[in-house]
Amino acid sequence: MTLRDAQRRSQLLRSRVSQDLEKRLAERREAEEAECQKQFRAAPVPAHVFLPLYQDITEAHERLRKAGLQQRKDFLLSMQRPFSFLQREEKKKEEMKQQLQASSPASQKDDKKPAAKKTIPKAVQDPGVSEHLKEEELYRKIRIQMRAADMLKSSSAPIEIQPQRKDQEKSCGIRTRRKALGFLEEKPSFQPRTNAQAPDFDRLYMAFQRKALKTAEKKDVTRCQPFQLRTSNLPPRHSRKSLEPTQEQGPEREAHVRRRQSFSGILSLSADTLPTYITDAERRRHAAIRNSLEEKKNREKENTEWMKQHRLKSQALKKTVATRARSMDPHKSLKEVYREKLKQHRQTDQQRMREYRKELQEMKTRVQVRPYLFEQVTQKNAKSEAERRYRDTLQEVGLNEQFVRSKGEKAGETPPFLSDEEDAESSTHDTHRRTESVRSSAENQAVEEEENAETNQCKVC
Repeated sequence: MTLRDAQRRSQLLRSRVSQDLEKRLAERREAEEAECQKQFRAAPVPAHVFLPLYQDITEAHERLRKAGLQQRKDFLLSMQRPFSFLQREEKKKEEMKQQLQASSPASQKDDKKPAAKKTIPKAVQDPGVSEHLKEEELYRKIRIQMRAADMLKSSSAPIEIQPQRKDQEKSCGIRTRRKALGFLEEKPSFQPRTNAQAPDFDRLYMAFQRKALKTAEKKDVTRCQPFQLRTSNLPPRHSRKSLEPTQEQGPEREAHVRRRQSFSGILSLSADTLPTYITDAERRRHAAIRNSLEEKKNREKENTEWMKQHRLKSQALKKTVATRARSMDPHKSLKEVYREKLKQHRQTDQQRMREYRKELQEMKTRVQVRPYLFEQVTQKNAKSEAERRYRDTLQEVGLNEQFVRSKGEKAGETPPFLSDEEDAESSTHDTHRRTESVRSSAENQAVEEEENAETNQCKVC
């Protein structure tokens, strides 16, 4: 057996397995499609559950309504008087008899054997018979309706639900409900009596007003004490003659009319109130106020008109000055000036842009040259370490910073070029000064602490 045969066999096995899988998948897919295509419907309601209480109630209400209508109709019909056409019918019958009698001799001559006449019974011709038959028919219908109502009450549903009803009747809840709500089914014994006459509301309202006036509390009216007004004793003031009598006629007429109107108001007042009169001074004051208001309005109008004229004149003057200036100006035209100004603005904008770019470049260089934060921290730590070492060396040597500072100030300015030995000596002097200053500062702090402790003890005591 070669490798090729083994490969073919494996391929055949794989193809068979794949075919089986495909068949199974196709069958499963078909089953799922058939299941999806199924149409499900809800099962009908079981018969023992159906209990058409609402339908029974509505049917009972409808029957009661129809019975009431029929009862009212019958009552109205019984109240009506019977209307009959007896006289007209009797006349018609007589006319028919006469016609028959006129035609009967000719027919008797022709016919050898006359036909026997059938007499109509009197009971049929009586109108009371038809009314009796109608009454019997009405009674028969009423009996049918009553019998149908009784049969409907005694009837039961086609479905056997009688045991359930018996169980419901036996239940204590229904019995207690019937006991508690039984009064609702009882017919009311009280029958109110209505008054058909409408009351006279106008007469009742007048009586009420008379009663209210009698019972109302009467309050005493406050009366003013009489006093003597001495304005009538004053001598009359002579009015100044005006230059324009025509203008003053209007206010005088108005005052006169107002005086007449106010006189009726004075007469209508009671005897306890005192009459008030408008004096000449008050009248003149009102006239002066009116004149001042009119003058103010006139002045405002004149000011507005003057401002308007001034504005128009200034606008015209501006236009004339501008036109003359353009005509008399020996300089460049407006177009050239506009171009020069535009060029200047462009140059200034370019200069500003160059300065802005330069500042940006400086900022970038500053940011690039500036050391990083960790480098700054290391530099700061190294500086603090150097200062600490300097203070320690000063303390070891026995110098003070203040002493070193004072020595440096006494020495004055340092020469431009110093040797190494001089640099060393200056450094040693500086260290001594710094150590002395540190010692002095430490002593001062100790003294201050002692003083603070003493003050605290004194406060505690």
